[in-house]
Amino acid sequence: MKAKWGSCYPEHRAIRLNTELAKKRSECLEYLVVHELVHLREPNHGPRFRAIMDEVMPLWREHRDVLNEAPLAHVDRDY
Repeated sequence: MKAKWGSCYPEHRAIRLNTELAKKRSECLEYLVVHELVHLREPNHGPRFRAIMDEVMPLWREHRDVLNEAPLAHVDRDY
């Protein structure tokens, strides 16, 4: 499941993180912070973005996959 875990606003030099990240593994939170910070230098997900991510966090793809497989929020339904 793809979810909006974070957003970057380079024009405001700001990032926003989904509070559900507090419930995820610390590696996932670290990945997302790095991901959004890299967007301050490179706005898209092209080759330059991936090269920067590879340089600063070599295992970023593994952390991304774990996070993208995790549900955004736990929903308990009894009906």
